[in-house]
Amino acid sequence: MSNQILEYSIIIFITQLIFIGCRTWNVKAIARNNIVHVLLSGAIVHIAWLIGIAIGSVSMYEIINNFKWVYIPIVGCSLVGGLTGSYIAMKSKSKNN
Repeated sequence: MSNQILEYSIIIFITQLIFIGCRTWNVKAIARNNIVHVLLSGAIVHIAWLIGIAIGSVSMYEIINNFKWVYIPIVGCSLVGGLTGSYIAMKSKSKNN
């Protein structure tokens, strides 16, 4: 089980980075009215969201309903991945201005 938790933690961390990064790209593409980039970035955002929500939902269910605290690292990696992605997106935005 420990290997699975580690794998899911890494996957969700990476998918949250991808989600935030591509969501930023998506918003910029919308602002530029670039339909090709909107569709491509939107597809990547959606896939990353599906993976993240699937792993996150199972993890939260196990924590809340079955008190399996072993899933806490997955939730933590989701949070850290999302926050890191947001930080990187904001830093790259401030460099472009």
